[in-house]
Amino acid sequence: MKPLFAVGIALTLTLAVLAQAPNPAGEWNLQTDAQGQITKFVLTITKQGEALKGKVVSEAYGTQDLTDLKVENGTVTFTRNLDIGGQAVTMDFKGKIEGDKLTGAYNIMGIELPVTGTRKAPAAK
Repeated sequence: MKPLFAVGIALTLTLAVLAQAPNPAGEWNLQTDAQGQITKFVLTITKQGEALKGKVVSEAYGTQDLTDLKVENGTVTFTRNLDIGGQAVTMDFKGKIEGDKLTGAYNIMGIELPVTGTRKAPAAK
C-alpha cells in the first residue's frame, strides 16, 4: 500500500509542476538597453509538437532565426547570430518567463545587455 501511495503522490506533484510551467509560445515585445540606447524587437516562439522554433525581428537588424532555443522551468535560452558591420556577432540570451513578462539579458562578447518586455495579447476573434 505504501509504494502505491508514494507513486500517487509523485504523479500528483509532477502534474502540478507541469500545469504551472509557463507557455513560451507567442509574440513578445522586447527591448534591450545598451548603455541608454534602447533597441526594440519582437521575439516569436512557436511550438511544433514538442519542438520549439523562434525568430527575432528588429528594425535595426531584420529577421534572424534562433538556434538552441530551449525553455526549461520558465527559463528561456537561445542564440542569435548577427552581422554587424561585416562582422559575425553571437548573442546568447537567457531570461525568465513570469506570466506575460520576460526579463533577462543578452551576453555579447562578455557584455550583458538587459532585456525586458511583455507578451503581445492574442488578436481578438
